[in-house]
Amino acid sequence: MNRAKRRLVLAVSAVLVLGSACTESKDTAAHLPSERGAVQPDAGGALIGELIACSELKAVEAATRAQLGCGAVTRECPEFIRPAGGEGCFEYSEASVKACSALYQSFTSCDEFTKHPCLISAVSNCEGAGEGGAGAAGSADAGAAGSAGSADEGGSGG
Repeated sequence: MNRAKRRLVLAVSAVLVLGSACTESKDTAAHLPSERGAVQPDAGGALIGELIACSELKAVEAATRAQLGCGAVTRECPEFIRPAGGEGCFEYSEASVKACSALYQSFTSCDEFTKHPCLISAVSNCEGAGEGGAGAAGSADAGAAGSAGSADEGGSGG
């Protein structure tokens, strides 16, 4: 009897939900399109080492921040570009690093660094480990944050 009651309650709930979704009233609120958020450019080109990728992005971000009168870069390399949970055995798509650099150079206000972070494509060279953030199974590419901090911390050369 409990199953029959549950099914009846579910059926009545579904009818109420579906019935209320089909109304003739019109939305009078203005249409506001969503803003662009994070960006992940297409991967491609040669793979470059973590230190090179991080240093390039940090330099471009620092220069753009200085030009706009923003605060200094506070993020640290290599963790900021490294995929979550990843080790120091990633290489990064040169094309995605260059695209993120170009994106940063296009910014016209300081808040764009927060509103529109750029994610570079990372490829793992870790033995027996998955891609960063992808668990042990691994995948072809993993996204990595594309804004950088100081380049004096570890990382692999390219």
